[in-house]
Amino acid sequence: MGDTVTLSDTDGEPLQVTLTGVAYRDALAKDETASVQGKYAVALAFTMKSASGGTLGEQTGNMIKWQGNGAQVEEWDYTDAPWQGCIDDYFIYADLEPGKAYKAITDINPPSKGGTVIITDEWGGVARWNLPEADTGKGTEPATKFTTQDCR
Repeated sequence: MGDTVTLSDTDGEPLQVTLTGVAYRDALAKDETASVQGKYAVALAFTMKSASGGTLGEQTGNMIKWQGNGAQVEEWDYTDAPWQGCIDDYFIYADLEPGKAYKAITDINPPSKGGTVIITDEWGGVARWNLPEADTGKGTEPATKFTTQDCR
């Protein structure tokens, strides 16, 4: 965590991505009857920067994945995460302003803590970060401060 990886934005230009924070919460925090794949809702905070102002890609590209303990999960609008609806201003697929750092948050629904988060770009670039098994880092606050209320 904390390592900066260079991917390519949608224009094929360099896009620097840094994982800055990880926060785990109960995946069923909002709905005990929900049918979810994993036990945890994980908020992942990133800082992204692009000289050209491109974007990472489109959410429909399933570009963010988690692997661990023989399982794989894709990031895909996890609606039962406690912070869902609270982090729209931190959308990871947003257009970046040229040369300015952008703070982003996304969530994944894995079956266990730890593992590896993987981001691929549409040009074949791959970034990997090994996740800690406990909350750490910074930048997850816009998500985690809402975990005790329904903020839709």
